[in-house]
Amino acid sequence: MALLENWQQFFEEDYLSVEDHILPKTRTDLEVEQIIKRFQLPLGARILDLGCGTGRLSIPLSQAGFQVVGIDGAPILINAAKAANEQAGAAVEFIHQDMRELDREEEFDAVINFGTAFGYCAHEWEDQDILRRVWRALRPGGQFLMDYENRELRIQSAFGKRWEKLGGKLVYVHREFDCATGHWMEKLSWLEGADRKKKVLHQRFYATTEMIRMCRHAGLHVQEVYGDIDFSRLEVNSPRVLIWAKRGEVE
Repeated sequence: MALLENWQQFFEEDYLSVEDHILPKTRTDLEVEQIIKRFQLPLGARILDLGCGTGRLSIPLSQAGFQVVGIDGAPILINAAKAANEQAGAAVEFIHQDMRELDREEEFDAVINFGTAFGYCAHEWEDQDILRRVWRALRPGGQFLMDYENRELRIQSAFGKRWEKLGGKLVYVHREFDCATGHWMEKLSWLEGADRKKKVLHQRFYATTEMIRMCRHAGLHVQEVYGDIDFSRLEVNSPRVLIWAKRGEVE
């Protein structure tokens, strides 16, 4: 059964208003530091931020001395990224583009995909094709670093119905997970004045074994798998999954 694709309706103004609470600057600073540490690239190397959002990683990486291109399919996020880029005096090339349309060939020394910016396509084969496009965009030996939520922990800790505080707002959250398809559905509702607002997000949460296999089939040879940005060991209760891979031969 195909995933209901609605991410463009989710990543709008309401998301921008809470992004700093979901992705605080302390987290961003640590991620930038660890990305640089993991890649060990010379200054001037070209990095693609795939699913760059508002540019929270692209801009500091550019300021650190790398040539950065940021791609995102959500218009409001890429516009926010361009505004932040100008305000920071950075030199990121931000492009509004769906990941499925990525068409670069041996151009980048590294590609990052952070913040669970994967799994929003209607069909699994589209996600597989995105990884194949990452392979093609990398130069020989180029590196890929991917970060997403640990499915095992997410299901244990966030499943069901509950009230949560998000950006100073009390939000009613209803989450469901289909074990057969990996389909995660998240409904959010809250009050703004007298108005009741709603958001629904559909996403495919891949098991780590699935992601490793998909990377391998795309020609991205996995070097290490971590359980957080500190490069700790992946365990059931790890908050994140980080996959570090290098471009190799397609299987």
